[in-house]
Amino acid sequence: MMSVGSLTDYGINRDLLQTYLSSPIKRRAEFHGFEGIIFADSGGYKNLTQGALDGSDFELEMNQARVFEMQQQLGGEIIVNLDIPIEPDDSFEERCRKARLTAENVDEFLELSKDYPAARYLTVHGYNYSMIDTFMQELQSILGDIDISATFDGIALGSLVPKKDDRELLINAVQGCRDVMAERGFDDLPLHVLGISNTAIPLLAAVGADTFDSSSYMQAAINGKYYKSLLSTVRVEDADFKDCSCPVCSSPELRSRMNGNTQYRKDQMGPAAVHNLYVQMTELKNIRERIQMDGTDGLVDYIENTIGRNDSTRKHAHRVVNESLGGYF
Repeated sequence: MMSVGSLTDYGINRDLLQTYLSSPIKRRAEFHGFEGIIFADSGGYKNLTQGALDGSDFELEMNQARVFEMQQQLGGEIIVNLDIPIEPDDSFEERCRKARLTAENVDEFLELSKDYPAARYLTVHGYNYSMIDTFMQELQSILGDIDISATFDGIALGSLVPKKDDRELLINAVQGCRDVMAERGFDDLPLHVLGISNTAIPLLAAVGADTFDSSSYMQAAINGKYYKSLLSTVRVEDADFKDCSCPVCSSPELRSRMNGNTQYRKDQMGPAAVHNLYVQMTELKNIRERIQMDGTDGLVDYIENTIGRNDSTRKHAHRVVNESLGGYF
């Protein structure tokens, strides 16, 4: 998972931007042997808040054509249209206006990408069934009565970054999106949730999210936190690296860096971020295995013994089990 909007996160200059875009990600030496899928997000949220890609010596106004060009240059294998995310304090009229602007981008996106060999995901926005249904109405007022299931390969639910720690809202949004997809006849498509927090992952998997992206492992490291589990962190300086067998904690050099034996903080927190990602990926593997079991008992057991034991997430765990996984009895 990467985003066109993240290319200028570190104030790069124009020459370095061109270097980044000069070769698809998988053709780069650093990614030799990488067999994953490149999901190239459009950077819509950053475009909404900043209006452009802002480097150290350039400013690049973003539009649908430019975003698609960059997605191709990066070798995106799943791509999404440039969307106009909503914000929590938007009025009804403003949400509808943004939906129509997004629809105009979708129309252009479909034409631009018709011969490009990638899976295309449609972005939708809203915090509940009513908002997402209204978004779809506005979308189809521009696009016409197109067959979503035949036109797109998946749905990407956005605008959740400002609410990424609101478990109740996230559950409502995913359930609402799934309901809209079912009523409109494209519930066979996978649902990707854009930009959620760590502890929401098991809850949203249980209510219908197929994939998601999260930078919480990196944000935690930036704030000096080291994962013991999806729900538990300690300060990096307080961590006992002997308790973890991941490739980072098994490396004397990287343990030394996390202990602060390096000149730059980024070289201390970089290994911590990779450790955090390893913990997250291990938990995701466990969740996938539980989902693939017959029935829902495996996932119920996982939720009960993780987020169900945490004070801040217990009520959400019980709601998900009772509403989506058949209940306890």
